[in-house]
Amino acid sequence: MIPHSSLLAVAVPGIPQATMRDTVPALIAPALNALVWPDRAVGLRNGDIVVIARKLVAICEGRLVPAATEGVLSAGHLPPGIAVLPPVDPLASARAIRRGLDARFGGRPGVIITGDVAAAGVDPHVGTSPLRESLAGMADVLMNAYPDHPVVAIRGLGHLLTYEDQDGIFVLGRSGQSV
Repeated sequence: MIPHSSLLAVAVPGIPQATMRDTVPALIAPALNALVWPDRAVGLRNGDIVVIARKLVAICEGRLVPAATEGVLSAGHLPPGIAVLPPVDPLASARAIRRGLDARFGGRPGVIITGDVAAAGVDPHVGTSPLRESLAGMADVLMNAYPDHPVVAIRGLGHLLTYEDQDGIFVLGRSGQSV
């Protein structure tokens, strides 16, 4: 398959407010399933990448703390006095999200959790650091433009996704090489 030379990024509408009772895949799957792309395709395809705001992941993981705690993410969309700490292990979170999306869609998308590596927000096994950070940055632009859209789907880099048999995750690489 010859790779396309275009990239589509869509802020995913319809994601409900996360709670500690939610799992990320269950929370976002209905909106991803109903997503209409600019070319009128619907839903996720094998090879798509899902970028998720780390705050959404952290809320689902129960990382709520009093707002005065150091190192918290922004407290927007939360009750007064409550804030969120970043996910403890974003790599494990990304793997769990991939498995959950695979169960719902039949193909594991690439998963990136936003944030920089120092803040433990980007899955270090999804592509090279500059590529991950560029994709997360592109998603952040859409998330900032559409604040009620904490998930962005990206299409056009499926040729970079490979399957890593050792741990059952997709990783981004060049010419089928794992990174």
